[in-house]
Order: sequence, then C-alpha cells, then structure tokens
Amino acid sequence: MYSTSLKTKIWLGLCFGLVVGATFLRLSTKYFSPWIPPPFLLGISILFLIAALILPFVWHSMEKEKGINGSDLKTRLEHRIIYAMSLDLIMFGFHKIEGLQMIVPLGILDTPFSSLSGETLVWAFFKYSYPFTVFIALLQILTAVLLLFSRTRLFGLMLAVPMLVFITCLDIFYQMPLGPLSHGIILLLGVFYFLSQDSKRLIGFIFQPLQGSKSINIPNYYKNIYRISLFIWPLFFHFIYNYPDKHPQLTGKYQVQNLKIDNVALKAKSPKDSVLTTVYMDLEDEIAFDFNDWRYRYIGTYFLNEKNDSITIRWRYPSDKLDNFKGKLIRTNNQMFLKGKMNGEMLEMQLKK
Repeated sequence: MYSTSLKTKIWLGLCFGLVVGATFLRLSTKYFSPWIPPPFLLGISILFLIAALILPFVWHSMEKEKGINGSDLKTRLEHRIIYAMSLDLIMFGFHKIEGLQMIVPLGILDTPFSSLSGETLVWAFFKYSYPFTVFIALLQILTAVLLLFSRTRLFGLMLAVPMLVFITCLDIFYQMPLGPLSHGIILLLGVFYFLSQDSKRLIGFIFQPLQGSKSINIPNYYKNIYRISLFIWPLFFHFIYNYPDKHPQLTGKYQVQNLKIDNVALKAKSPKDSVLTTVYMDLEDEIAFDFNDWRYRYIGTYFLNEKNDSITIRWRYPSDKLDNFKGKLIRTNNQMFLKGKMNGEMLEMQLKK
C-alpha cells in the first residue's frame, strides 16, 4: 500500500533536492571555497539533486514490493527540508547583522545614481540604514526559529511568503544575478510545498467572512456600485490632474554635440574639462546643464513657446542670480538644436538623446 502518490513523492523529492542542495551550495561556497574548489561543490549539489529526483521512483517501487514505511520516510525528508530552510534563513540574518551582505564599495556610493546597476542600487538602498538591515535580519531569524517548531511552523511559513516573494521580485525586476534569483525561488518553492499540505484549511480560513465586522445591510446592486466606484475615482482624478510632465516629447537626457561658444567649437577632452556635455529636460519643465561632472551643473526651469520655439531658462542652482538663457529650441528632421545667449556668450549645440 502506498503512503502517498508518486506525484506527491516527486514533488517532495524535487523540493528536497533543490532546497537542501541550494543551501549546501550557498553556505559551502561562502565558507569552504578557500579549501574546496567551487566547481567541486557545485558538482556535489547537482549530484544530490539528481539523486533526490531518482529517490521518488525508488521509494515508490520499494514501498510496493517490500512494504517500507513510506510515511516515516516522508516525514524525515520534510524535516530535512525544514532544517535546511531554517539554516539558510538564519544564516542570511546573521550575515546582515555581521555586515557580510549588502556590501557596496564606498567608492561606488559616490558615483552618479544613474550609473549604478540594479543589483548595486538594491544593496545601496538597504545598506543605507543599518537598523533597518538588522530589522530584516531579525525577521529572517524569527522565521527560521518558527519553522523549527510544529506549533509555530504554519505561522513561520506564512511569514516567509511575503518576505520571499518580495526578495524574488527584487531579484527579477532589478536584474540581480541568476544565483540569488534562483535561490530565492527555490526557498519559495519549499515554502509552497508545505503550505500545499494544508491548502484546504488555509483557503477556508482566508476566504471566510471577518468575524469582527458585519456586512452592510443594503441590496447587492448598491454594494456592486460601491465596489466599482474604487475604479471610477482613479479615472476621475486622472483626467482632472495637471500632470508634471508638461512636455513629454522633450523629457529625457541629451548628449551635447557640436558645441560652439561664440562660434568657437568646444569639446571635453578629459574629465577635468569644464565643458557643457549633457542636458537634462525633466518633469515640471526642470532643466539641468551638466559641465562634464555631476558636481558642476546649472539647474533651473525652462519656459518654452511652442509657437515660435523660443525658450527661456531661469536658473536657481548654484545661484538664482545667474544670467538667464534666452534662445530657441529648434526641432527639425528628428534632430534638436539649442541656440541662445547666456552670460554674455552665444551658445549653439545639437542635443541627442
């Protein structure tokens, strides 16, 4: 007699191989790689996964022929998955507290925001506040401890779901390396395995009326209008709001080409040359002139007359006493040219996105 179906055994074997193997690979690579080559550790993890995928078929066959205690084997495998998940989470927590995660070189932190990769942005954001980092670490440690006890395991699993979903979404949308992304998905897979064991009770609990509040005693017709109104209000506010992107066709970052000042061509030849190289046209008609270094720039507001292409820029940084730029913004044949006068000099340039 079979304790569980072959499908359930395969599902368990897959989770066992992935979760235990991934935890072993991550921790062994971090701590043992100085003595053991990482490819060897990776090979062990792959072999372990293969063995875990073969196990369900051997288990199913032996259970039929020899009558082994399949329920006991299932329990042992599940507890090993739980232990691996708990160990992984608690190590993640201590890594954060010890400063072994979210590492960004100090030199990188002083570079322009737009030059940072998605991975660096994530680490820099979380690294900014050590107390917040510790809070996340304690949450991971708490989850790990809750998983170890049968009475608190369900709470630990439910706590792990939003945490791991959030981490996985960060990994996906911020283009994190494949390693962290796959590791987060594997842990999430392990969590869903255990939640699926109690899915009926969970669904019944989630989709039952809230005991502390009563339904409004009005016809369903009015209730539906009440609910649909949630989608009507955003549309209403959308059409009456004065959105800050007043010139969406201009908003963007432009490289300055063919710069001339008083008919003399200028071009930055080294990072030390203080020459206009970049123009930013932003929301609320913000504009910035970047002089080959993010630390040296003019920031202000532009006023564009669409009828005659005249443009005036009033600066407020580094001083509101800077001479205004007055000229024309010419758009022709998918090209854009800015010509005008500022600080007693005549400027001409081509702007290219």
